[in-house]
Amino acid sequence: MQYIASRGLVHRDLAARNVLLFANSIAKISDFGLCCSIDENLTERSTLSLKLPIKWLSLEALIDRIFSEKSDVWSFGVLMYEVFTFGGIPYATMNNDELVMFLKSGARLELPNNMDFDLYEIMLSCWREDLQKRPTFVELEEKFHGYIVEALCTKF
Repeated sequence: MQYIASRGLVHRDLAARNVLLFANSIAKISDFGLCCSIDENLTERSTLSLKLPIKWLSLEALIDRIFSEKSDVWSFGVLMYEVFTFGGIPYATMNNDELVMFLKSGARLELPNNMDFDLYEIMLSCWREDLQKRPTFVELEEKFHGYIVEALCTKF
């Protein structure tokens, strides 16, 4: 995703269903059907009536149809939830209106049973309401690297 963002593109459909896994733990992003380029403000305001993946969208994308690297970061947080719940459906019991109210209230998906709290904090950082306070994909890589190094040092 760092590469996609560095090219001035927003994926807009980052979800587990669009991640292909290969040998040697290689993952590749697929389905660029909703991908678009962003303007000089690093945002794209969608006016098209596209069918969007509602439960993976950031607040600003849901409410104002504003997309950026930070809206893809939000979706990445939902993807993390999918991974750590082994394919769990995010916000499974909510309709679209309930989802918007839930997120506007500041509530977020709960800690999955199989997730370390430090990783959950990274996931929560992807869902900060203020998009300027969300990490970039470069910063997420740094956080994951630090998490892995610390986990290895603790284990050995």
